Amino acid sequence: MTMSMSDERIRMIGQMALEAGLIEDPQWLERLEEPVPLWVLLDTLLRWIDRMDPQNGPFD
Repeated sequence: MTMSMSDERIRMIGQMALEAGLIEDPQWLERLEEPVPLWVLLDTLLRWIDRMDPQNGPFD
């Protein structure tokens, strides 16, 4: 069975999210096309924002 470009992109995004720590359970890679509650998406985005702009980081 060959993967479409869309399937390959979804798999790649899932793997990158796992490696970046955005998802912590590798079983989520089997569920990437399932709908998620809005709070899950918001939690992920808030974690990402916190990593990119930590409030308690060193001052320049």
